[in-house]
Amino acid sequence: MKGIKGTYLLFYLSFLVVVLVAVFCEKLHLVYVKPLVPMSLGLIGLIYLKRSLKFYFILSMLVIMVNDTFVYCDFGKYFHQVAVAIITFYFFCMMLLKNYISLKDINLKKLFTFPIMISFILIGYLTFEISTLVLPKLQDYIVSFFLILIALLIFVSTCFFIYLIDEFHGNFRLFITASCCLFVTALLLINDFYYYNRIFTVLINIVEIIGLYFFTKFLLDVKPIDSEYKEGNYF
Repeated sequence: MKGIKGTYLLFYLSFLVVVLVAVFCEKLHLVYVKPLVPMSLGLIGLIYLKRSLKFYFILSMLVIMVNDTFVYCDFGKYFHQVAVAIITFYFFCMMLLKNYISLKDINLKKLFTFPIMISFILIGYLTFEISTLVLPKLQDYIVSFFLILIALLIFVSTCFFIYLIDEFHGNFRLFITASCCLFVTALLLINDFYYYNRIFTVLINIVEIIGLYFFTKFLLDVKPIDSEYKEGNYF
């Protein structure tokens, strides 16, 4: 129990340090403190995750450290490197989620409900609007931009799918993770390529860390929902 409290305390302190640096220091200083967050989450995963998940989880944390370093050194200059890093990160995340995806769980009635359709329309609209704003500044990186976009949408769709099939305890954490990914990507592009604001930098870091935390918590605590208990909840 003390170990659990200690590892989580390290994460909370890292979170606080990153937010304080984002608020009071120049963006470049995040290069030195932002790695503390994936390092602390990586330690939690190394100690408490199932053996089958540890390898890809540690790799994902290492890659996101590299990604954040490129982003805060010079996002525009290292856009191709960021693209490679973030696509690799989403690949490792998909490997971590693959055991929670099954084609037999696809229920078209759940996937094509009115709220879900509205959500996908809003995501599509957001994607189009953000692309319109930033693409003029990314003429040399169009391929990388769309590869990031495809990887993001695949990961987000997977998280929403696992949330919708409702077969696992704590699946709402993936809904939060997916929402955080969409928010961070949209605001990061706007902040770096359209309109910079320090408040945006603070929000980006807070929401990104929340997304990573809830993704980690899902992997740590996930377990199947008992079918009898699930059916009983509908009556």
